[in-house]
Amino acid sequence: MKQTALDCVIPAPVSVAFADGTFALSGLKTVFAPGNAAAAGGKIVRTAASFGISCGLSDDPDSSLRLKPDPSLGAESWTIRVEPDAVSISGGDTAGLFYAAAAFTQMLAAASSRGPSGAKLECGTVRDSPRFSWRGFMLDSARHFQSPETVKAVIRLMAHFRLNVFHWHLTDNQGWRIGTGLVLPETSRNTLSKGSYSREDLLDIADCARKHFVRIVPEVDIPGHSKGLVRAYPQFACDPERNGSELCIGHPDVKDFLKKIYAELFEFFPDSPYIHFGGDEADTDSWEKCPRCLEAMKKGGFTHMRELENHFMVEMTRFAVEHGRTPVVWGTGTGFPPDTVIQSWLDIREPLKHAAKGNKVIASVHNSYYFDYPADLSEPHETWMFGLQPENIYMADPYVIWEKQLKESMLGPEACLWTETVPEWRTVQKILPRIGAYAECAWSRPENKDWYSFLRRRNQLLSAGYEDFLRTDIREK
Repeated sequence: MKQTALDCVIPAPVSVAFADGTFALSGLKTVFAPGNAAAAGGKIVRTAASFGISCGLSDDPDSSLRLKPDPSLGAESWTIRVEPDAVSISGGDTAGLFYAAAAFTQMLAAASSRGPSGAKLECGTVRDSPRFSWRGFMLDSARHFQSPETVKAVIRLMAHFRLNVFHWHLTDNQGWRIGTGLVLPETSRNTLSKGSYSREDLLDIADCARKHFVRIVPEVDIPGHSKGLVRAYPQFACDPERNGSELCIGHPDVKDFLKKIYAELFEFFPDSPYIHFGGDEADTDSWEKCPRCLEAMKKGGFTHMRELENHFMVEMTRFAVEHGRTPVVWGTGTGFPPDTVIQSWLDIREPLKHAAKGNKVIASVHNSYYFDYPADLSEPHETWMFGLQPENIYMADPYVIWEKQLKESMLGPEACLWTETVPEWRTVQKILPRIGAYAECAWSRPENKDWYSFLRRRNQLLSAGYEDFLRTDIREK
């Protein structure tokens, strides 16, 4: 199939319709982007310069490139129309205009790679809208710390591929990365790498996400995976001498203390409608030997420690709901009310179980969407991991398999980068280039997906230097 700049976009749009003629990039001189379109227009002007195209913003509505809102398209949707004398970009909202600008950047990269004489866009119309409202990516900053600049680079990279939810795993056994008024990171003795985020860092990262139409979902993992907190507050362990990985769920002060921590997170991320509580893989051994937990289980009339854990977690999630947030938990936790979102990771059938109970679900099946799995087995990895190539990611789609059952329940997918074996310098390496394959699962409809089409578009952008551009652009100030 002939390579065209108009049809090089990743993730794949809803439709590409060609028309006669071409638009010469030498004619791209001015960009009209009034009002809410200004940010998208500025993005095009800046990125065009990276491909040798000099243009500027203009108040002239007859400019060679025109951006305008069109609410009739719907949220996050967009249209690019290329004619011989001008290009028109429409967006259903400011996010749609921003995503159109990202898609147009890919077109500019592909077209400009042909040299000055061949730098042309084929005429036609590209229409697009998202398949899922939740197109997530999780970064684990608890195991290996990433600097604020690297975190912002990941957010910018997500935005280039129209991903819109940044799930931020901030605490675990190996580290506590948020400097709140209650827990100082140095008291938790982060084990794999040093580093923490100040209040100013968190607000700056939240501002970056806002500008790139990415929602942050912060996670403080409880009641297991909590050794980072227990090291700072050993009195909240079942046995302060052992400092295990679980909080004491029978301790009378633990829940009130945690509520203060989550209330601080609400202040740091006021735009986020979600809060993640973790909630899985807690070991009951310490609880079953703990007098306080045993007494709490007896007092609550429970027959198993998992019932006490469920009671504990439901109270914490209720706190989030009372503060206008939707709680999210990992899928291997115990039962939760229908207003709690379940993030399924264990196997492809897990979303069905939670959907049947009335919960909304996120699909993060580990053998398809975990980016800590190596793309090449020569990379450092856990011994039980197998290679996860872009094709494996691209072909994974639990919603297609269970479309009828999950139609009302699936919010969308989420890829995850756990960092036990991933130091900061390898973060972007683990994401690029596999993020393109994942983004096409998250954004594009099944009927618009084709592996060989994806390969063609990926190779076209790669040869045009688009990936090199990305590595520089995501480090913008």
